Amino acid sequence: MWQGIEEFFHVVEQGSFTLAAKHMDVSTSHISRQISQLEQRLGTELIKRTTRTIHLTDAGRQYVTKLKAIRQELLDANALLQGDQQSPIGHIRITGAGEFVARTVAPLLAEFIKRYPQVSIEMDFSNRNVNLIEEGFDLAIRFGRMQDSNLIARPLTHRAMTLVASPEYLASYDAPTHPKQLKDHNCLIAIGNRWRFKIDNKIEEVKVQGNWRSNHGDALMHACLAGLGIAHLAQDLVADYLQAGKLCSLLNEYQVTDNATWLVYPRKDLMPHRIRLLIEFLTEHFSQVR
Repeated sequence: MWQGIEEFFHVVEQGSFTLAAKHMDVSTSHISRQISQLEQRLGTELIKRTTRTIHLTDAGRQYVTKLKAIRQELLDANALLQGDQQSPIGHIRITGAGEFVARTVAPLLAEFIKRYPQVSIEMDFSNRNVNLIEEGFDLAIRFGRMQDSNLIARPLTHRAMTLVASPEYLASYDAPTHPKQLKDHNCLIAIGNRWRFKIDNKIEEVKVQGNWRSNHGDALMHACLAGLGIAHLAQDLVADYLQAGKLCSLLNEYQVTDNATWLVYPRKDLMPHRIRLLIEFLTEHFSQVR
């Protein structure tokens, strides 16, 4: 069952048949033959070969993702049996997006690496809703309401949100006095086109539209500062600009009090020690700063 898998994995890691052969101390023809036989058994092409380069097919990319997960599980099992709990080792893949992840979480990950130098971290700044299990991610930083019951969600922090616009924009357009009036304004949008407000003691969603969309808070804030429209941003991101009078706060009486930030991960019977340590590291840090 394992025949050809090691050769395939080394070709992917080394980036060529020749380097994989040198790494394994075998001939290039051996590598080629083993992978060809593997592809025949699987009934699909894994690697597209040219004279100078190799490219994984879609099937090849899916296959190597699964193999990496299996290999890491084997390493985790070995670490448990070898009593490697005091010195965590291995790779952690994390996905998240936005200025909070870049400004706050990323420096904490660097601090974690300094504490545990045998751990490596891969940070994916993707704004899409990544399938953690299928795509081989260990952790995710997510915002707002959690809907996937197959994942464990630990709260990290609650960020107060505020609606803001520049004096320049408000000089040209009347400030809204009710959330429903946002339909007549150019709104600077992050994820989705519905903003949540507290109206008549109920949480309601208001559909908004505009000509500027970004998945990064800094980009939205600078567009707002430039007078392009109204933005819904974290209070801590815009606090200095509000104090300086460069932005104005709107509809405060309708604001939902906060926007939760979550640390999310799949349910696992065997949680690798390095991941458990990182979860504890992050949750402990944010519990002290709430």
